[in-house]
Amino acid sequence: MTPPPPATPPPFRLPGEHFAAALAWLVVAGMAAPLVASDLAAGNLFSPRVLAATHALTLGVLTTMIFGALYQFFPATLGVGARSIPVAHRTFWALQAGVVAMVLGFWRWLPWLLVAGWLLLFLAVGGLSWNLLPQRRRATQGQLVGRYVSAGHMALGLAMALALARIGEPLGWWAVSRTGFIAAHFHLAALGFVSLTIVGVGSRMVPMFLFAQTAPTWALGWIGPLAAAGLVVQSAGLLLSRRPLTMAGGGLLAAAGLLLLVQLAYWFHHRARREVDPAAGFLGAAAGFLVGTMGLGIWLLAAGQFDPRIWAAYGLVALPGWATLFTLGVAHRIVPFLAWLHLFGGRGRGAHAPPVTALVHRGLAWATLAAWVTGTGLMAAAVLAAHPALATLGGVLLAAGAAGLGAQLGRGVQLWRATPVDPPFPSPAARDPGRPLEVLQ
Repeated sequence: MTPPPPATPPPFRLPGEHFAAALAWLVVAGMAAPLVASDLAAGNLFSPRVLAATHALTLGVLTTMIFGALYQFFPATLGVGARSIPVAHRTFWALQAGVVAMVLGFWRWLPWLLVAGWLLLFLAVGGLSWNLLPQRRRATQGQLVGRYVSAGHMALGLAMALALARIGEPLGWWAVSRTGFIAAHFHLAALGFVSLTIVGVGSRMVPMFLFAQTAPTWALGWIGPLAAAGLVVQSAGLLLSRRPLTMAGGGLLAAAGLLLLVQLAYWFHHRARREVDPAAGFLGAAAGFLVGTMGLGIWLLAAGQFDPRIWAAYGLVALPGWATLFTLGVAHRIVPFLAWLHLFGGRGRGAHAPPVTALVHRGLAWATLAAWVTGTGLMAAAVLAAHPALATLGGVLLAAGAAGLGAQLGRGVQLWRATPVDPPFPSPAARDPGRPLEVLQ
């Protein structure tokens, strides 16, 4: 039987529009951080402005960036591409319209706009699921990655179902328990969709970034099943108000988190490239916040009652900390590489073309990382201490970190315009189309 031809990477516009939109939403979320800091420090966890800022980060930044990465990642890793590029562009715009509606609906507290946003997000998620997920059955490689991505999308579907249940309550459709539903929604979205997806993608990207292909990977076979079982059991406990189930599910999630830390330690220990660049710095900082997420999660389980400040700090270390830092670490390699191929690889930039690393200003990247880590840590600590002024300062640092990432994009455009045109030369992808991501090394 003749093997299928290698999948063609999508046009640059498709991942490019996702990453550009995610960066714009990162700036929005950063600007919102100091505005919601006093609400968090006061324990107003369900303030409309807090919910708006949270969804700007989870949907605008993390979901948009994950969707864009998957369209690029599937052809390179699984050897299969999207069914339809036009559908992929339409789902991108549905996703962005849905995020706008959700963020504005929460900020101004307009339940009808939340329903409209949910419907648009349903179309976007359904479109990507139709476009990519069935393709993994045709894949001849990367099966483990495909299973993680599929499990993450199942968690996202459950999280969206719970979100609709909560949105319907203020419209008078039905009555549900607020804390149990929101807690289950948060875990399915943050620890289900986002974390399972970035573990699957990271299982291929991180060892490639660090030259750590010899690292043991046995933990990857256990992280997914433990996390999936933990999410199901814990969600059932939260929704049914059954503490034993909540504790059991939390224990399984803690075990999965511990194994993930073991896997990250393996990759860093076995790396052949000893120099720590900004991308590796983001990943290392993310691992540190994963430890904090597990610690606060265990604290919440032990407390046995709802404490809004602990929950707020937990959300801060899990979302702006663990999930966003890991995603930004991967983006610090993927985005410059794709931009380099688009700006120089196919336009005949010749000997004057800068290296991929020139698209990232190392000093600015390290400063951005320092601002983001310090801001997240300070904000979480200030929320626990009920200190609004320090929480606001932490939010200002988060806004500065987001602005630094915007400056990185501007640097890439400036280099493009300043580079003279030379005779054509083949891009790395053209020289070896079957391994388009390997040049990230």
